[in-house]
Amino acid sequence: MGLLIVYAIGLLMGAALVALSYFSKELDHKKRSIFVAVIGVITIIGGLVIGGFEGMPISTIGIGILTDSILLLIAGNRSMVRNVVFALVVLVPLAVFIYAGVDKFYGNNFIVVAKNENMDTYLKQYYEELQVKTDTQGFKRFEPNNGEKFIVLSLGKEKQGNNIEVAGVEKQGDRTLINVKTFDNQSTEKNPTIIIFLDKLGKNVVVKDADGTVYEEVK
Repeated sequence: MGLLIVYAIGLLMGAALVALSYFSKELDHKKRSIFVAVIGVITIIGGLVIGGFEGMPISTIGIGILTDSILLLIAGNRSMVRNVVFALVVLVPLAVFIYAGVDKFYGNNFIVVAKNENMDTYLKQYYEELQVKTDTQGFKRFEPNNGEKFIVLSLGKEKQGNNIEVAGVEKQGDRTLINVKTFDNQSTEKNPTIIIFLDKLGKNVVVKDADGTVYEEVK
């Protein structure tokens, strides 16, 4: 949901850029599309250069802006189609914001973090440590000063070859319940691991597998 909100912001920013482009009488619909597309591409590249979780929202905003430029190009000179497009790029983000506001009171949003070179340093170091200390089973929480919240769950060498997916995250008062599902898919990880980014995390965290296993916190 977090990235969807950021994408919606990108759509609104793209719509604002399109509106501003009408102040220049020299721009036809194709030039307006190119103008907005260039800004979108620059924004995407900027996010990729920054990298990691800091750059991801910036690139997502760029994708939203680029979407507007593509829709504008498709609409062409047809005023009715343009009006419909503008209405959509305003109403869709508003609907997303309303849904996000309601969802904030009833559940947690999460993202499964890709295990690659773009991980934050402390996550990468812990992940590499888990692949060496393969007897480590359980979850560890990370809450750095920048407000990000992560849960890293490892299954231990006994479940080598398994994969993990998040079935859902529930907010229960001051407790966050993370439901996961593990299954054999011939994973090459020595210690099967999943890294979960959450928008909020309760004081007490419970990580429960679909098979009934409740994982303990790694200190």
